[in-house]
Amino acid sequence: MNAGTGSTDPSAASPALDIEPEPQVTTLAEAPGLRVATRRIFGPPAASPRAWFGQIRDTPLGARAIFGDVAGDPRCAPDRVTDVLTAFAAAAPSAPTLSEIALQVALSLREDHRRGHRALVRLLLVAHVGDPTGIGSLTLINRGYPTPLLVVGRRVLGLEPAFTTPPIGALAPGSLRPSELAVTIGLGERVLLYTDDPAEASDTGGDRYPLVERAPDRLHGDFADALDRLAVDIEAHSDASFTGDAALFLLESEQPPQPDQPRQPEPPGRPEA
Repeated sequence: MNAGTGSTDPSAASPALDIEPEPQVTTLAEAPGLRVATRRIFGPPAASPRAWFGQIRDTPLGARAIFGDVAGDPRCAPDRVTDVLTAFAAAAPSAPTLSEIALQVALSLREDHRRGHRALVRLLLVAHVGDPTGIGSLTLINRGYPTPLLVVGRRVLGLEPAFTTPPIGALAPGSLRPSELAVTIGLGERVLLYTDDPAEASDTGGDRYPLVERAPDRLHGDFADALDRLAVDIEAHSDASFTGDAALFLLESEQPPQPDQPRQPEPPGRPEA
């Protein structure tokens, strides 16, 4: 497993960890009160038509995170990722709502859209504010991904907003404000965010992977290994001819460190081969 890497941008307005999902290995990161894990499955990097990104920031307004991907001209995708993360870095420390952050991210892509460079950007925005007991408020914005799943013990609840919004680029960037969804998340409860492919992975008989039914069991237990267990199960179910490129993102509410109890460091990343 890997630990998230710190931002090297000297203009960063708040501490940041880059958590781009990597193939076949879980990347871990955290901010006060919130743990995050990411993992890619199926597609090798060279075959992926998408450029993935992820970042979590500890801000005065709580932990804020962004996950997503850019599809389109692969020559332009890295620049669009930079645009998205730069806009997120500027807005996350002070924007009063996730909706405002989403708008600023969309506006950062508007000029390229006008010039005809119409990349499709799917993203998930997350804000978490917790109390000393580990109970917190989790706010989500989802642009283009399936419904996130809240896993509480053996129960799974779909976190559906009042209305769905398409990826940035499907409409003129900045032309709408996506709806926010806020839920209370208890200590140790987990939220699974994922791309389309895990729910569409089929076996040789054409039966799709039963994500909702299996998520509670596969995500139960040690947080650091949870996505590995789920990914292995999805891949074992899937027909070998399935060529999707999927990403999984897992969030967990935890008790933030007290002033006299400094945070324990994340385990080091996997040694280089």
